[in-house]
Amino acid sequence: MLYLGLVALLSFVSSFLMDSMLTVSAFRQITRIRSLTFKSIVKQEISWHEETSPGELASRIISDTILIEQGISLRLGMVLQSFVTFIACFILAYDNGWKLALAMSSIIPVLLILMGILVVILKKYTKKTQDAYAELGGIAQEAFSQIRTIVSFGTEQKEIDRYVNKLGPTRKYGIIKGHTLGSVLGLTFGVIYASYSIAFIYGTHLIQDGELTYGDVLGVFMGIMMGAMMLSTGSAFMNSFGEATGAATKIFAIIEREPLIKVEDGLIPDKPTEGLIEFQDVRFNYPSRPNVEVLKGISFKCLPGQTVALVGASGSGKSTTVQLLERFYNKKSGRILLDGKDIEDYNVKWVRSQIGLVSQEPTLFDNTVAKNIAINSPNATQEQIEEAAKLANAHEFIKKLSNGYETSTGERGLQMSGGQKQRICIARALINNPKILLLDEATSALDNKSEKVVQAALDSASSGRTTLVIAHRLSTVKNADLIIVMEKGIIIESGTHEELMKLGKYYYNLVKNQEIKIKENQNEEDSDAEEAPDPDVVQQTQFVEPATTRRETTILSRIASSISMSRRQTTGGVSDVSSHEYSGKTYGFSDMPWKRYIGINKPFWLPNLLGFIGALFNGAMQPAFAFIFSEALNTFTKQGDELIDGGLFWGLMFVVLGVCNFFSFYFNMGGFFIAGEHLSYELRKRMYNNMIRQEVGFFDTNDIGDGTEKAGGQGPDATTKSTGTLTAKLATEAGLVNGLNTNIGQVFQQIVTVVGGFGIAFFNGWKLTLILLIAVPFLFLGSALSMRSMKHKSQDNRTIFEGSSKIATEAIISIKTVYSLNLSDYFIKLYDEKLEEPKARMERRSYISAIGTGFSNAVSFLAFIIGYWVGAKFIEKGEIEFDHMFKVLMAIILTAMAVGTSSSVVSETQKAIEAFMHVIEIIDRKPRIDASDPKGKTMEINDFQANLEFSDIRFRYPSRPKVTVLRMGDKKITVPAGKICAFVGASGSGKSTIIGLLPRWYDANHGSVKVDDIENKDYNIKWLRERIGIVNQEPCLFNISIKENIKYGKHDATDEEIYEAAKKANIHDFIMSLPEKYDTSVGGLGTSQMSGGQKQRVAIARAMIRNPKILLLDEATSALDAESELIVQKALEDASQGRTTITIAHRLSTIKDADIICVFREGRIIEMGNHDQLMEKKGEYYNMVLAGDGSIAKGNEIAKTT
Repeated sequence: MLYLGLVALLSFVSSFLMDSMLTVSAFRQITRIRSLTFKSIVKQEISWHEETSPGELASRIISDTILIEQGISLRLGMVLQSFVTFIACFILAYDNGWKLALAMSSIIPVLLILMGILVVILKKYTKKTQDAYAELGGIAQEAFSQIRTIVSFGTEQKEIDRYVNKLGPTRKYGIIKGHTLGSVLGLTFGVIYASYSIAFIYGTHLIQDGELTYGDVLGVFMGIMMGAMMLSTGSAFMNSFGEATGAATKIFAIIEREPLIKVEDGLIPDKPTEGLIEFQDVRFNYPSRPNVEVLKGISFKCLPGQTVALVGASGSGKSTTVQLLERFYNKKSGRILLDGKDIEDYNVKWVRSQIGLVSQEPTLFDNTVAKNIAINSPNATQEQIEEAAKLANAHEFIKKLSNGYETSTGERGLQMSGGQKQRICIARALINNPKILLLDEATSALDNKSEKVVQAALDSASSGRTTLVIAHRLSTVKNADLIIVMEKGIIIESGTHEELMKLGKYYYNLVKNQEIKIKENQNEEDSDAEEAPDPDVVQQTQFVEPATTRRETTILSRIASSISMSRRQTTGGVSDVSSHEYSGKTYGFSDMPWKRYIGINKPFWLPNLLGFIGALFNGAMQPAFAFIFSEALNTFTKQGDELIDGGLFWGLMFVVLGVCNFFSFYFNMGGFFIAGEHLSYELRKRMYNNMIRQEVGFFDTNDIGDGTEKAGGQGPDATTKSTGTLTAKLATEAGLVNGLNTNIGQVFQQIVTVVGGFGIAFFNGWKLTLILLIAVPFLFLGSALSMRSMKHKSQDNRTIFEGSSKIATEAIISIKTVYSLNLSDYFIKLYDEKLEEPKARMERRSYISAIGTGFSNAVSFLAFIIGYWVGAKFIEKGEIEFDHMFKVLMAIILTAMAVGTSSSVVSETQKAIEAFMHVIEIIDRKPRIDASDPKGKTMEINDFQANLEFSDIRFRYPSRPKVTVLRMGDKKITVPAGKICAFVGASGSGKSTIIGLLPRWYDANHGSVKVDDIENKDYNIKWLRERIGIVNQEPCLFNISIKENIKYGKHDATDEEIYEAAKKANIHDFIMSLPEKYDTSVGGLGTSQMSGGQKQRVAIARAMIRNPKILLLDEATSALDAESELIVQKALEDASQGRTTITIAHRLSTIKDADIICVFREGRIIEMGNHDQLMEKKGEYYNMVLAGDGSIAKGNEIAKTT
């Protein structure tokens, strides 16, 4: 008894140590694996990133590591425990009778072969599944990031179909895994049970021959039986190893991959660079397009302190030159020299630290304004930050923000207008006082006046620095020391502005095409004259904080639009309560809507039914075995033929039991696994279906539930969540629900086992059984302790997934900015901190859970001690016979062994229930603007005139209810059918916001938007959006072919229509020059190799093929070079004929022929009329035109007064 008591204590200690240590160890290892994976990702060269979508990488870090964690945590302990027990039992068996043990061991090779088959197949198809899920993560990330494009073109169903088509193979792979798992485990247990027949058939012969005694045969049998059972128990967890190794293959390939451009190697000079840059016969082609030479032997020199400008058509190789200087790629041939040394000899980080880069795509990170400016200069003082902001003409608007320099810019800077973001990026480039400035369309996002001031600041900042400027607005580069004109990867002209103008060729024509002619009185006005303050505008500042108003879609960078493509406001009113509680809530068994769950499972009732039938028979196997085994033991007490015949009979009974076990396991494991795959497929499909149909505001906030919380567990004032969080939900939640059917089946199986086992026990000795039942409450106490702890661990895990996914997605999407600013280590630190946040809580809860598990195991051993002691007393008193006591104890022991895994089943079920509830929240969320709603007015196309009216609009984004973005007052904008209306004004004045109200991205808080005298809210949304064509400044394209991108605007477009649209957009010739022509893939988010102008022209072709009645052009030609702009502008003007057109432009030359021009300032209309009327008025518009035509010198004077 004392010995058994010590065993019980040892059981508690060992169970506690196994459970806690392995769980904590797995958590720490997975944290490290995730950290190493992310670290490797942000160290790889750009060409590697171009091969994989950011969403895929972020998804893989989560989903693959979950599988690895399952393979190295408690399940590893169960396998090791099973293996050790197996070895110990076999040693005892061989010690009692080696001949019989050897005969029974003949099944071991069969079992090992079966396990090998299982692992190989699971590894193969798990890898395929994870690859497919990673690709799905990329598709989802792309769709969520570009949701405005999707809703504008009404392609929600197209995106759903694209996702579901890629989702289909995952179900097929899962079904294959289900059949494999069911059949292999069925064969394993079938062989084990059938092998028991050897003990009775061969064992009886050995007893009769006198080689073994009854006790020896029983010892061998019990040893082999327990050993084989433990081996089979361990084999049940082998699928986790197969899946873990399949997932680890890709993860470790990422971790171990050596980047082609190693940032740590190379020469680090002991002094800053002098800034001498020289290109010598440099040739280059992008790795993904090896047959297309982008640079064809260019050579030029940029002396220290000199400003060199690169001009030319979109796609001529200008930005490629900058990317080679940043070491994003290695050249193909030639030499790039920095201070006379090959740039590839230097340390990459050092080179980038000497360069200040300002791109056309202003990328900010989700942090404060101050932190964004000083993000690569952590030791900068507040004074230095403000000085840099003043240089970039950003200080004044920053001071007016709600929290000044501590105001959050939001994800991707989405709380700032494009011009504001651009100025913050310029300040960020200047704060480190770099020796080399690379300005790639640095002022493209600014209005004319801001451009002049910032350009003057840049000219001033360029003094004493080597500056390489890329610009389409040639007025910004005419003071450059050297202007290089590029075309199709070669240099066709070079010289100063005056020299090239005298030459009268390509550059001369570019300049002439951009000149603005002012009709009258140009010489009478001073270009830096201040406009008279408008009393109405001054008064309105109490409603609008100018700096916090946002340039909606117009100026957001291309990459920024790729990841967020939206601001963080919800649509509609300030609050809109949904019927479901927020996803941050934790759920338990009582919260589970079982009726709903059963309803979702109904279409795949057959595999579920087979699973339950299998579970029923599987549950009955242990009691049946206990009964058959107890009865069969009587055979060994017989003699002669009766002994041999009895051995044969019971041996055949075990064979029958083995056959039954095969089918029960196959139906149970296979059925539920396959049903789980169907369920996971259905839930992912429903989740994505409903996500993609949400209003734009949903993706701004990732709002789930009652509108007061954000997805991921944060309150109304929390930082905006990224679309990466939504992708993380798709990657994790449905996958966790996958195993719910299997867990329910196991619970059902255990119930059957308990009922059957205790039935046999009560039948053979009810008194002894009742005494043993005293242990049950204590067993449940231990399980409850484990379950409670696991519940909280699930929530901590969810926090890790969503928080780390957000950081990873932000970094990977903006990888070029991360590299140019040397921020890889910064993001690695952020990522690691997010992973480490819940570490202490997770480990504490693991210890608590382990106490519960250890307590349950100790109670089980104590119950057996009591059972043996009380049973002996009952035998002594004659109240029970030995064989009956043996049946009671066997039934209870085998039942307890079967139920011993209940704690892990309960914890897995808890995770699955929580995941299911979170899935249901997403599935049940009703969009506040529902494009799939069939209600609403439609009309015959010929009856639709497209007269537009914006009346008394007042609009606040719900996330900032105190900031009025639009306040038109009694002003009304009326655009007659077929006319052109232009919106102009400074960045952040509300122009794009009002455009977004027409297709109902958002609804106004007050006032109306009417189309043909009918409010746009009364139309069928899908029908109305089909009448609208939109071209944004950010060319939001998808990672599909160019042809499919153009066809996106009209799903039934013919090839001829696609070619015609491309010709109108001046992109056809470029496409035809590509090796795969129209079948060329555009590339993923942040990694497209098409230039901004090329992508913009594809986007224009996409809009033009739609042949809409209403055309919305939001800086449609801003990314184009002068020549392309003229051609495309002419095409857009032609396309506008007969269409109602609203256009937004900073280049006033593109809108001077508009029928109506509305001048916006800080959310109000301050002037309205045509070009001639507004020029005669000599007000705001007149000054804007003057600012756009003034010289750089005059801009410098403006800068001095700022």
